[in-house]
Amino acid sequence: MKNYLPNKIYKLLLVLFINTITLTAFAQRITITGNISSGKEMLVGASVYEKGTTNATITDIDGRYFLKADEKGTLVVSYIGYETYEVAINGQTTIDIDMQANEASLKEVVVIGYGTQRKSDLSGSVSSVKGSEIQSIATPSVEQALAGKIAGVLVTPSSGSPGAGAVIRIRGTGTLNNNNPFYVVDGMLLDDISFVNPNDVESIEVLKDASATAIYGSRGANGVIIITTKKGSANKKSQIGFSAFYGAQDLLKNIPLTTGQEYVTLRNEAAKNQKLLTPFPNPETITTNTDWQNEIFKTAVPMQNVNLSARGGNDMMTYAISGDYFKQGGILGNGEYQRLTLRINNEYKLNKFLKIGHNLSIIDTKNTNSPGLIYDAYYAAPIVPPKDSAGNYNDMASTSGVGNPAATLYYNKFNLEKSFRAVGNLYLDINLMKGLFFRSNYGLDVFNNEARNFTPKYYVSPTQNVEKNSLDANRFYSKNELFEQTLNYNNTFGIHRINLLAGITAQTYKNNELQAKVIGLIGDANNIEADIEDLLFLNAGQGAQSTNEKPDPGWRMFSTLFRANYTLKEKYLLTATFRRDGSSRFGPNNRYGNFPSFAVGWRLKEESFLKEIDLISNLKIRGSWGIVGNDKISAGDVINPAVTTRLDAVFGQTEKIYPGATLTRLSNRDIRWEETTQTDFGLEIGLLNNRFTAEIDWYRRVTNDILTVLPIPAYIGTPDPPIVNAAQVLNTGFDLNLNWRDKVGKSFGYSIGLIGSSVHNEVLFLGDGKSEIFGGSVGEGGKLGTRTVVGQQIGAFYGYKVAGIYQNAEQLDKLPKRANEVPNKDVFAGDLAYADTDGDGIITTKDRTFIGNPIPSFIYSANIRLDFKGIDFSMQINGVSGNEIINSKRLARFSTGNFEKKFLNRWTAEGTSNFEPRVTIGGRNYEVSERFLEDGSFTSIRNVQLGYTLPLSISQKIKVQNLRIYVSATNLKMWTNYSGYTPEIVNGDLDVFAVGIDRGTYPVAKTVNVGINATF
Repeated sequence: MKNYLPNKIYKLLLVLFINTITLTAFAQRITITGNISSGKEMLVGASVYEKGTTNATITDIDGRYFLKADEKGTLVVSYIGYETYEVAINGQTTIDIDMQANEASLKEVVVIGYGTQRKSDLSGSVSSVKGSEIQSIATPSVEQALAGKIAGVLVTPSSGSPGAGAVIRIRGTGTLNNNNPFYVVDGMLLDDISFVNPNDVESIEVLKDASATAIYGSRGANGVIIITTKKGSANKKSQIGFSAFYGAQDLLKNIPLTTGQEYVTLRNEAAKNQKLLTPFPNPETITTNTDWQNEIFKTAVPMQNVNLSARGGNDMMTYAISGDYFKQGGILGNGEYQRLTLRINNEYKLNKFLKIGHNLSIIDTKNTNSPGLIYDAYYAAPIVPPKDSAGNYNDMASTSGVGNPAATLYYNKFNLEKSFRAVGNLYLDINLMKGLFFRSNYGLDVFNNEARNFTPKYYVSPTQNVEKNSLDANRFYSKNELFEQTLNYNNTFGIHRINLLAGITAQTYKNNELQAKVIGLIGDANNIEADIEDLLFLNAGQGAQSTNEKPDPGWRMFSTLFRANYTLKEKYLLTATFRRDGSSRFGPNNRYGNFPSFAVGWRLKEESFLKEIDLISNLKIRGSWGIVGNDKISAGDVINPAVTTRLDAVFGQTEKIYPGATLTRLSNRDIRWEETTQTDFGLEIGLLNNRFTAEIDWYRRVTNDILTVLPIPAYIGTPDPPIVNAAQVLNTGFDLNLNWRDKVGKSFGYSIGLIGSSVHNEVLFLGDGKSEIFGGSVGEGGKLGTRTVVGQQIGAFYGYKVAGIYQNAEQLDKLPKRANEVPNKDVFAGDLAYADTDGDGIITTKDRTFIGNPIPSFIYSANIRLDFKGIDFSMQINGVSGNEIINSKRLARFSTGNFEKKFLNRWTAEGTSNFEPRVTIGGRNYEVSERFLEDGSFTSIRNVQLGYTLPLSISQKIKVQNLRIYVSATNLKMWTNYSGYTPEIVNGDLDVFAVGIDRGTYPVAKTVNVGINATF
């Protein structure tokens, strides 16, 4: 671990927001001073003013204030998250106030870019989630824990494999390339948060509209997620925290596959129908019924987590230290993920004008992955057991066309991936003068990954064997550095409150990768029953060794930023933001992009005509407009052309070898920024003292000049087209968030939250010379299942509509067929009849049409919590609707593999089926069509938890401040019409043209845990 640490001293400078502006009044005035505190903690930036006047100030870094006021006046003190105090002056020159926290008000404080703000002052669309809301879900991934928590945010697990994260889409899919949101963790700007331990999270804010995200400029087009981790508190007694859970995972459901007898029946029918197979003789004698799903899937134990933390502080420093260990086994084969996390967040007060601090996270992971077996287990014939009577793995090729899944698991278990990552920032705060603060921040993200895969020599069948063992190794290193300098001015002038932010930032990213492979390791390397770890070295092989270093040019960005927040009379709100980014990913002609935004808000509740209406506790309308950008393309794809070397050739009579090279991709130095323009209108409502709250947003988001590729003529001579600016995509919809919180008596409390979001996705333009983009490889031969055109969704499913099944000879003659198809020779009764959509009387590729959409049109969730005398119960339900899935597993039928049970409903004679055709192996019934399209909507019990907190009278006897035990379940139940393992299909986070195509996705598991939380 020591070798991974960079030889660099982290430095950073920050400034705490303090204002001390005193407006003097008239005659009969005295100077009042005092300290504003909460317990032993001095409150910095508390507002102190003379009631009924514009005479105001705020406390300094020591919580002290000075104010000239009328000796007979009234002093009003307020601070975000605390009760407001009014004190009669009565000639006093020293007035100290100990403020009490207002829990309801605390919940209204949200983190925004480069600062915090009262939610009541927000004019942009920002949603907030407390860390405690995600820590109840057993997952290593903060991304997965966000599912169903925020309106307008679709969270889809990237995989069910151990340690896997999730793909997040905020307000739809807006571009043809990278749609991932941008992340900010304690001020460090990042592209992923896989390293964040959920137990360390204090709060998460999701910035959705352009007003909120524009401060991050070119990073904000896909939304911004800000994570704040836990910190210590000054003059607070040290608090030790301990939490742990232990549980097991299981497959949520099996796919119904045929038994041995059913399989033989269908296979023999296929042999009869196509004459391509030899039928099984005496099928009635077959008694083997192997469910290969049971051979590869298992109950995974353990899934466990242990976390220990300490937080506290004094007048000179605060600290928050935590250590976390997470372990997750996989339900498929021998996969396992382990993560060890250490976090240290400290802050040091050097004097009344100066503070320094750091947020540092160190992460060490170890991961073993099982080989991709979903497809093989799906197709493996049930009539063959895993092993023969001698204990050898059986040959599956003759019956299934796939390898023996059990053998694949056994011989491919020697892969290991280890990584080390250090992420953090150092800062220093300087109070330059009253109300003016300077902040300097240095952030660093260092990542080192090593992967190794050993394949032993083995033989199962002629198509499943390895003649020589081999060892593959890969090493990847990256470094991300951030430098930020900002000025912040914050002040209150009676009815006016302003906050000004200005700054410059610079960020650089570099990486390096090294690959190597050796064939023919000597010694006992093939004795895989023994411990062979000490033999797996690259210099232990006899075969040729090759290395390949792939340097990346990296990227750099330089930015200037400005933001102004203005509040008038606590009811009129204005925000203006501007950021200018310069990126090395673009050529000198278009290196810089400008990203402005504006937002206004009106707190109607503060108006006189509503202020006295007790029913209404909050009513605010807001609107915003802005432009944000996207430069997420590979750093080397644009500026420099791609060249392939080592194309050696022999010339001349002496047959001398000459080195050669060729151009494989053209550069485009004139491309410009991808820009997203977004408009948002929002309404916030609070009734009955905010027991009922509602937020409703309408948005329109248009992405222009999308960075993509366009086809070029073949005579150019380069296989890869250059990246250009083309395409325009629209996303529009509503976000709705409803909450009801109440108490019945002194013992029972409850809350109900409902979230709903609609999304309309449409391509508006694809660029000159480009009318369509085909993608989404599916089924036999890699057929393309999606087509992106103007007027449709990105990656819309494209294929044949099914008009039914040719039931008899008469229909075979009359209904449209492909050109040159001869009845009873090329097409038979029982085959699919495709719809003649263009009406020309024959079936051609022109009859293909749009048959479904991969992007959900509606996302919803419900969150319920009940509390009664120490017992708490919570449940989260979420789901999607309006989308379809292509079941690519069923579509690939080029061999004699197993069948899903639904094949039993096939056509066998006239009238027996009008959708599931006769049994065939490949051919015309396996085109991309509605036959393989299924409903992708679902409703899921994502999480349910029951806990009990010991009464203080009992816990204090054992020297514990708080002790809670609980049992929880994740992915407990899912209701869906989809026949596969899961309808949550993304196929990676970058391929927007393959969303919703199920090629054998590792299913997300059902998890049950028991746990404990304690503080000392």
